[in-house]
Amino acid sequence: MNLQGLIKSQLWFAISNTYEAGNYSHAILDAMHYLSEVLREKSGLDGDGQPLVGAALGGKSPVLRVNKLQTETERNIQKGLAQMLRGMYQGIRNPRSHEQIEDTKTTADAIILFVNYLLGILDESQEPFTITGFLERVFDEHFVQSARYTELLVEEIPAGKRLDILIEIYRRKREGDGSNLEYVVKELLRQLAEDQIAYFLPIVSEELKVTQDTVDIRLTLQILPSELWPRLDEAARLRTENLLIKSIKEGRATSDGKTIKRAGALGTWARDFLKYFSLKSRAGQVVLRKLRQDEPSQQYIFHFFLGVLPDLYDTSYRKDACIVAIAEAVEAEFGDSLMRELRDYYWRFPEDWKNSLKGVIPALEEYEADIPF
Repeated sequence: MNLQGLIKSQLWFAISNTYEAGNYSHAILDAMHYLSEVLREKSGLDGDGQPLVGAALGGKSPVLRVNKLQTETERNIQKGLAQMLRGMYQGIRNPRSHEQIEDTKTTADAIILFVNYLLGILDESQEPFTITGFLERVFDEHFVQSARYTELLVEEIPAGKRLDILIEIYRRKREGDGSNLEYVVKELLRQLAEDQIAYFLPIVSEELKVTQDTVDIRLTLQILPSELWPRLDEAARLRTENLLIKSIKEGRATSDGKTIKRAGALGTWARDFLKYFSLKSRAGQVVLRKLRQDEPSQQYIFHFFLGVLPDLYDTSYRKDACIVAIAEAVEAEFGDSLMRELRDYYWRFPEDWKNSLKGVIPALEEYEADIPF
């Protein structure tokens, strides 16, 4: 069992050193210590153990309420949680604090998972910010796709919960609009500490190592900043790059930039990642072959990848071969639409590419002369 992937990130931070060292009894104590910290932080109370539980959750008007306390069932739930927490201190923490107990990994996993369950209940107790409430706003159909709106939204998240929010968004990415999630994930990553980002990336890697679902892969590529690609696990990267290159190889498009029967649709999401690929050379070979094939293959490359070709061909030999292939494509009988595409991207190319393209496509020289400065 991968305990790290099943519990809250902050709880894992609290126990990881002792747990990974095989000191399972101490890991249990660390989990209980973190539980006490959460109780104190959420309630604003001092104290520890059973007295803290009573002050935070007990009485007719508890400081922390897990529900509205309006029905007998709701009041029983509140009392039951308090009793469970008291039992955790009396039956779990205190014996390990005062006696030498050697716990197994199985025992530690069970207790720590239960602590995580209790933390989940406490997360939903009355407080200004809840993860569930925030995610409703992320998945809101009226989400405003702007950097400023996203910044305001993320500013509302307590610093200690930003990583948990990021992980939960990633796990539930299929529930939201990919473009909206891209804004939120980018802003969250901007505000996270380096060690928190390092914690998040293995979660992405673990999914990419095994998923067969192209929707999951597409959403991951849509919301993950491309510059983080080299920091993912190498096996996850190689597997995903191979899948994307296969999709590019199959890609075909119409003159208006629509994939034909979805051929190569997944591969289009590789666009901004290609320059970071470990299999960059192989991807370049596939793209070059497609530039030399039939019109739908050329349309696919021109529409989706033309602007990133300078990043893909970073040697003189490969660049020259690519430019010749572009020239031959636009000079073919069906090359008018390709030429229009090329003109749209022309000004974005580096100077050496522009000069080389003008050298083999004279019409670009005329096009450049017609542009007013």
